[in-house]
Amino acid sequence: MPHEKQMMDNQSTNNQHPILLVGGGTGGHIFPLVAIGEELASLKIPFIFIGGRVGREGEVVAEYGWPFKAISAGKWRRYWSLAAVTQNILDVGRFIRGYFQALSLLITTGSPVIFSKGGYVALPMVMAAKLLGRRIVIHESDSVMGLTNRISVRVASKVLTAFSPSVFPNHDSRFEQVGIPIRRTLRQAANLQGVRKSRPLILVIAGIQGSKAINRFVREALPEIVQVADVVHITGEAEILSHKTIAQGLSKKYQNAYRPFAFITRELPYYFRSSDLIVSRASATTIAEAALFSRAMYLVPLPNSASDHQLANALHLQAAGAAVLREEKDLNNEKFTDDIKRLLADKAQLQNLGARLSKYFNEQGAVERTVEVISKGETI
Repeated sequence: MPHEKQMMDNQSTNNQHPILLVGGGTGGHIFPLVAIGEELASLKIPFIFIGGRVGREGEVVAEYGWPFKAISAGKWRRYWSLAAVTQNILDVGRFIRGYFQALSLLITTGSPVIFSKGGYVALPMVMAAKLLGRRIVIHESDSVMGLTNRISVRVASKVLTAFSPSVFPNHDSRFEQVGIPIRRTLRQAANLQGVRKSRPLILVIAGIQGSKAINRFVREALPEIVQVADVVHITGEAEILSHKTIAQGLSKKYQNAYRPFAFITRELPYYFRSSDLIVSRASATTIAEAALFSRAMYLVPLPNSASDHQLANALHLQAAGAAVLREEKDLNNEKFTDDIKRLLADKAQLQNLGARLSKYFNEQGAVERTVEVISKGETI
């Protein structure tokens, strides 16, 4: 295939030096990198996944058997308290350590390019790559740039985005809208026929770290919701045990209607394909994955997310009629329950929301174009 031949030619040009994929901390940083890793692996282009020492990225990458290196990193807390100031001082030291670890990795591997998905673990690598004159490609999934990318954009050769570059005040010729790289299993599953089922299915995604608010709303609404739908609930690690206890406490008639999981990887495409409604925060990656399957979304943005990017994401979609937005401050258990039941009862609205979301987040070619930019050395 022409695309594969082109990538193999690029590999020869790189003299087998690996590309460094950098990011971590949240699923929004990890999974787009996984999608790029899958494509690079299929094209036999060498790469190394760089992540933090704490976080889920090492565990996720291990499932694929890819090379992984952890570096130290410091998180800058943009709120003021004695504890925050103390942690910021400590994290300056962690950042400096990570910077020298990044320099060592770049020198020993000879990597010609890094692809940064953002997150605080990416900043030491970006700064080290700049010092050594290596090419830097960054990707921003949200409609508002995160702190790491706001710093990195100053030194990046290419800036890839999910939303239109016009939403970024500092956009220039380096910016290109490509969508969000999504894992192969999800892309393949999106092309399969729908799953036959006897009841509607709600997929609740509280994230790797878990959303206490979403978990609480689901917990309180369960007795009513399981009467009309099945619920698959990704709770995050912290609250999985309590939700398993809740599942066991449901009446025997509905115990099979609620399935809580701490985390889902390989089975996620099946649940996306089976779902009628997805309840989640307003992470751009989760939104793009739902768009692949043309699924209706009920978004509860994370309050006070960095630069309020989740609210900005959800507002863009709400304005396009592509999702239902409810701010956490305006929600209570009764409102949440009523909303979910009303949506499930209106199949036409669910289909319309899903169709509009799919059109808004056009994901065709995101992975291929991103790999092309990384491997060809494009700057504009």
